[in-house]
Amino acid sequence: MEKQGKGRRIMQKKWWREYIVDSIIVIVILSLFASVGYAFFSLPKTDNLDQLQLVAATQVFDINGQLISKLFEENRIVVSINSISPYVQQAIVANEDTRFYSHFGIDPIGIIRAAVINVRYGGIVEGGSTITQQLAKNLFLTQEQTFGRKIKEALLAVLIERKFSKQEILQAYLNQVYFGEGAYGIEAASQLYVGKHASELTLAESALLAGLPRGPNIYSPYSDMNAAVNRRAVVLAGLVKESYITEQQAAVANREPVQLAGKKKRAIQASYFLDYIANELVGRYGANRVYKGGLKVYTSLDTKTQQAAEAVLGEFQGAVLALDARTGYIRAMVGGRNYEESQTNRVLSEIRQPGSAFKPILYAAALNSGLTAASVIVDEPINISGYVPQNYDKKYRGSITLKKAVRWSVNVAAVKVGQQIGMENVLNLARSMGISTIVPEDNNLASALGGLTQGVSLFELTTAYTGFANGGVISKPVAIVKVLDENDRVLEQSQLSQQTALQPDVAYIITDILKSVLDNGTGTPANLGRPAAGKTGTTDNYETAWFMGYTPELVVGIYIGNDNRKPVGISGTEVSALWGTMMSKVVSDSRAIDFSVPPNVITKLAICAESGKLAPSSGCSDTEYSAFIRGTEPKVTDSRTRGGQSAPSNNQRDNRPFWKLPWRLPGF
Repeated sequence: MEKQGKGRRIMQKKWWREYIVDSIIVIVILSLFASVGYAFFSLPKTDNLDQLQLVAATQVFDINGQLISKLFEENRIVVSINSISPYVQQAIVANEDTRFYSHFGIDPIGIIRAAVINVRYGGIVEGGSTITQQLAKNLFLTQEQTFGRKIKEALLAVLIERKFSKQEILQAYLNQVYFGEGAYGIEAASQLYVGKHASELTLAESALLAGLPRGPNIYSPYSDMNAAVNRRAVVLAGLVKESYITEQQAAVANREPVQLAGKKKRAIQASYFLDYIANELVGRYGANRVYKGGLKVYTSLDTKTQQAAEAVLGEFQGAVLALDARTGYIRAMVGGRNYEESQTNRVLSEIRQPGSAFKPILYAAALNSGLTAASVIVDEPINISGYVPQNYDKKYRGSITLKKAVRWSVNVAAVKVGQQIGMENVLNLARSMGISTIVPEDNNLASALGGLTQGVSLFELTTAYTGFANGGVISKPVAIVKVLDENDRVLEQSQLSQQTALQPDVAYIITDILKSVLDNGTGTPANLGRPAAGKTGTTDNYETAWFMGYTPELVVGIYIGNDNRKPVGISGTEVSALWGTMMSKVVSDSRAIDFSVPPNVITKLAICAESGKLAPSSGCSDTEYSAFIRGTEPKVTDSRTRGGQSAPSNNQRDNRPFWKLPWRLPGF
């Protein structure tokens, strides 16, 4: 009895053990099926590999169609399989997935082989994932090392193989895989490492690049040339083993020296401009499409002008903006002396007193009111209800023409003109020319000298000057000329945005006056030996120095000024020299043209700069040649009648209370 009882207990234990084991097996199998089922039903769609959102960089081109930079989170240029060297395709297959053309998405033989090698070396030496599995993981899944992710990866690989050809899969893989140094996809990698398109790669170059995905940081020739060359030899040996090339071809390729394109930092050239257009693009298309959508953006930037502009500032802080006067195209934009030091774009963000760079707007309003280039103003000490403007050089010249007053940036003359014509008219013209920072408090005589309450931006002041250069028509700035999508379909094409702010004859006469600033005035260092015009500006205590200059084609504005508003110690005259140096480079290989003369304008009349009369053949110590609207020019030399309407020559008083009068006194 005792033996029978003992036998029953043994049988019961055995039964329980078998039950538990069987239950565990059933649970494992059910869990496996459940995981597979969950993985299957939670798979992402893989309807069309051509429509997969491979992250492609947006390419940015200059006005001549030259690539200047790319906007990206992942630097990628998607190309077709026909634009990839066959050597690259063969090298990837030979070294990443030798059975690629025969397996169905997963490779059991490859998995077993990898497992044996890993056991032999006591660690993960070789992976069993196929090219299709790697594509599935990188396109649709995370990098987490979990059983569920591996199941999904395998299922997706099988589904992809059922839906797409091997060439479609290989194309997607070569456009997706990471090659190191920030390059995603073979085209970006080819340009980064060897400066070629992927279709142009030699056997040796193809082997070099095909060796990178296994260890992008380890085998980069920029990081370790020896490791890169050794890895290339391994890839070439794999090509020989799979009979893609002969041993002789491999030997020749192994001897080929590695010629690198040169590792580049993020382009410093046009960095402020690139930020500017990126902000515009994101506003229109969203960040995802701009940085990942493979757009092609054709811009207004001229590389030669940009390079010249970037050389202007040197150690000075400031900004430079160049606009095509006829179209508004932004040819150059420099927002500071060093982009790495500060990404603030001072072309846009800095609002500063323009000083005498504002005076051309004042004098344009004066011409509108009936004054002429020969109108005479008495330069003398004045006191207008406690406001005592002084000239930059503390000198007084007596009777001078309006043109001479501009040429030498005479402050007293500007204040008198502003008082006579009414500052409200000047401010209204400034607004119509695009100056948005004008406020009611600016209706005072200090504004005649550019002492505005808020100031102006270089962006808006340069835009205003296009009106002088372009026959009275303001050309609003344009940065983006055309945008294509990833399939080269046009998404947008720019249209010129222009408005008339001045009559053509007024714009021309202002230009004629400003030409004299470069010929024999405060801006002579900017003289190019060809038609050009401009105006200097220096604010109180040398806080900001300006030069706004233009040729018939190009308006270039420059300001120099410290961010903390400490004096820069230079004047507008010295900035005009910087402008002259820049523009000499820009126009060096172009034909000189003059400003177009409106039909109602008489040019080059000899005027005595002290009397405003027609200059006699002798007896005038300062003769200037001026332009006039027909009918307003001086008629005789012996009459005391001045050309046009006279400006005030006595100490007139402002009717406003003393405490409302301005005190800022910009210089030239």
